[in-house]
Amino acid sequence: MMINDEVKAVIEGSPFITLVTVSADGTPHPIIAGKGEVSGDQVIFGIYKMEVTQKNLQANDKAWLVGATKDGGPKGYRLFGTAKAVGKQLIFTAQTVEAMI
Repeated sequence: MMINDEVKAVIEGSPFITLVTVSADGTPHPIIAGKGEVSGDQVIFGIYKMEVTQKNLQANDKAWLVGATKDGGPKGYRLFGTAKAVGKQLIFTAQTVEAMI
């Protein structure tokens, strides 16, 4: 499992998660995705707009998440994986997790 209990606590304890996708021309597109809910190796967000993010994911499903917290820390993690929009949710599936702090 990529997302262990410590990573889950940081992700769910972060007031805002940064989500980065890549446009067709290779330009990074970072957004603040809000709170994420962890389920196994997935982080699930509600979709509010995210038009560019959804368009990027249709062409390239690669994505990165960054979360940090001061609680018990500071602690922060960068996650790489894939993402897809399903209905009103954006579902990110972690493939790698790196400690940042």
